[in-house]
Amino acid sequence: MNKIAFIQGRLVDLVNHKIQAFPRDNWEIEMNIASKNNFKYIELTIDLNNIWENPITSSLGQDYLMEKLRDNSIKPLACTADFIMHNPPWNGGSNNYNKMQNVTKEIIKGLGNINCGILVIPFVDASSLRDIENKKAIDFLLSLTEILETKKVRVAIESDFQPNLLKEFINNLPKNLFGINYDIGNSASLGFDHNKEFEAYFNRIIHIHIKDRMLNGETVPLGEGNADLVGCFKNIKAYGYDGNFSLQTARDPSGNHVEAMLRYMEITNTLLKDE
Repeated sequence: MNKIAFIQGRLVDLVNHKIQAFPRDNWEIEMNIASKNNFKYIELTIDLNNIWENPITSSLGQDYLMEKLRDNSIKPLACTADFIMHNPPWNGGSNNYNKMQNVTKEIIKGLGNINCGILVIPFVDASSLRDIENKKAIDFLLSLTEILETKKVRVAIESDFQPNLLKEFINNLPKNLFGINYDIGNSASLGFDHNKEFEAYFNRIIHIHIKDRMLNGETVPLGEGNADLVGCFKNIKAYGYDGNFSLQTARDPSGNHVEAMLRYMEITNTLLKDE
């Protein structure tokens, strides 16, 4: 049965007006809110700003995070590496490359220690790849293979590549350690056809982000954008997808974050059940 997580920070107030950010001051409160509303799974988020204050980055922090997860009966399904988007390793020369490589390895160690098996690395927005950077990105990812194997963590790549280009890119990486994070809303925003996307690389999808976006536009509530949610979920089921989902959905402008997430969870469950 597919598990559905909420993205960390989605149940509490925005941080610095950002749609997604690690809620440094409220992450423990959010765990309690999630538990009271029967959210059983979480996708963690890690920002570059104040990264060493994120509990995943130290052994004491990991122990404390595990304690809070257990207390609230929540399991981590994945973690979004927003710190990569904030400072892409392939920008800024060898010093930056080495710095971000070390940071990423420390994050992977932490995820392994708390039994979180997927790190979503975004190649979108500020970390979008140009042709000249593809090789650097592949080299960076391959440099993580040893720690990924040791800690039993896989990387799910989220990109804005055209379907066939994403297929070519992912084929450079070993299947046991690297897959694709499919983002329903991002694909809709880019004008991609999910039929062609799934035909090209569905066998490499290991995690899915659920959201809705306008064509060439922003994230909007589920059902109000250009995502073909019904058709996409029909395809997901037809292909026999056995992985998990995370609700990376729109924030509620009035601040009713929990109510919005409960509504999105209900919509998702309905889409998964419909024949």
